[in-house]
Amino acid sequence: MLELKLDELTFDKCLKCNACVSSCPVANTTLEFGGPKHLGPELKRLMNNQGIIDDKRIEFCTLCGSCDMSCPENVHVTTLTAFAKAIHSDKSGTKFRDFVLSNAEWVGKLASAFAPVTNFAMGMKPVRKVMEIVMDIPAERQFPKYRFHNFNRVYKKKTASTERKVAYFAGCYATFNAPEVAMSFIKVMEHNGIEVVKPDQKCCGVPMFANGQMKQGLKNANHNITSFLEYTRQGYDVVLTCTSCTLAFKKEYVSFLNTEEAKELASHVYDADEYLRLLKESGELNMNFAPMKVRAGYYAPCHMKAQGIGNPAMDILELIPGYEIQDVGAGCCGQCGTFGFKTEKYDVSMAIGRPMAEAVKEVDADYTVTECGMCKNQLDQLTDKTVKHPMQIVAESYERAKVLS
Repeated sequence: MLELKLDELTFDKCLKCNACVSSCPVANTTLEFGGPKHLGPELKRLMNNQGIIDDKRIEFCTLCGSCDMSCPENVHVTTLTAFAKAIHSDKSGTKFRDFVLSNAEWVGKLASAFAPVTNFAMGMKPVRKVMEIVMDIPAERQFPKYRFHNFNRVYKKKTASTERKVAYFAGCYATFNAPEVAMSFIKVMEHNGIEVVKPDQKCCGVPMFANGQMKQGLKNANHNITSFLEYTRQGYDVVLTCTSCTLAFKKEYVSFLNTEEAKELASHVYDADEYLRLLKESGELNMNFAPMKVRAGYYAPCHMKAQGIGNPAMDILELIPGYEIQDVGAGCCGQCGTFGFKTEKYDVSMAIGRPMAEAVKEVDADYTVTECGMCKNQLDQLTDKTVKHPMQIVAESYERAKVLS
């Protein structure tokens, strides 16, 4: 199945210009990764001549999408590298650690069910040291907290009756680690007269793709496509608050599956900030924002940049009176989803993230804003600034305005 799919992928437009290599955060940090050109289009050329090739260096690809954005010929390099990761997993096997990390939804359900115990244990140095020895997860790595009252427990709405209506994909992070982000989004939509439903959904598949679990990732993708198409065909817009999940729905499902259903769904998908900007442009956005005297720094996740939609978070937050927000202008955070949770990649992760930490320090804002939960995890570890999701800020401004009115 993987071989057949790989045969269908194209690299013919690749000019060997090295734009993808120069933009790759990993290739610019370590020589252990051959780079997106070599392990993408070049590896595909070799496979066409010599058959399927397994190259273990592909493990250092994070699927951040920087190579795709930089390619002047629009070669989707990450599709090639994602399938190369799957081939490596098929031929060389998958470590138990990587299997666990790829199943973020399963881990989230289990960890949140015992959240107080989970969080306490994960904070203990002896437990962390055992994890490092047994699973190759670095003891120094900070983990996000899990919440017993996760989003699945507190929100079950399945139908909406407003003119505009949203089918919300929460994603694993907002579901199990930060339900306050999901609830903030619900509140923002309520302030705009829009009801939100939560269709049946599985993990977007990004952690699976990143760990070579392509078959399971595509199974999840097909489940989500079928579930959400039932809503889009009834007039719902699909909105997500995690940029990695959004990129999967918009781009990866289409590229990896190449089905009409995936393309149909992608045409209805919006990042939450992008959706608010759409409402603003159509004259539908509730502009009753309470003033907020804040200086914030914005960190743009790689998977936001890879969507090619500009900077909708800043576009929206700048509408709040008195709210000053500045792009910290930093590259990849280095967490890269599950990448930064692996002992052999931890030093690379930290090295990639240091320029980001320095940029945040230089801006010296009141707090940092970002949409990605894993970027937040790295920001929490490398900086001393509080990190907030844009939806939390917009919801706060709306709530303040409501109190003042």
